[in-house]
This record gives sequence, structure tokens and C-alpha cells, in this order.
Amino acid sequence: MPACPICASSQTVKNGRIHNGKQRFLCHDCGRQFIEYPTKKVIDSATRELIDRLLLERISRFWNCSCHPGF
Repeated sequence: MPACPICASSQTVKNGRIHNGKQRFLCHDCGRQFIEYPTKKVIDSATRELIDRLLLERISRFWNCSCHPGF
């Protein structure tokens, strides 16, 4: 089993899989869940702005208010 990336403990166990099939692990010492080889995907600013706009639109619909972000 891989060591915990937070506390470096070797007391880890398998703990299911994530959405793309990678193995998830759980550290018994600190309780942290992690995957062995994470991939860091950077979200560009245009996509981030789109996500923010869509979230704000959905929140305003939920609360039934007319909040315009000014984008």
C-alpha cells in the first residue's frame, strides 16, 4: 500500500475507486482519503468564468431572485 501523502503513514487501506476508476486509499492514522497518482488539471479562466456564471444563474433561479453578475 502507498504511504499517506499528508502524514507519511504506511497504515493505509484500499477505500473504493473514484469516478474514473482509479484506486482510492484511506489513511488509518490521519483519516485522509487519497489516490496514489493524482493528476492536476488546470481550469482556464474562460471556463472558470463560465462555471461561475452558470452557478450564479442556478442559485438565483433557486432563490427566485434576479441577481445579474454583470458579466
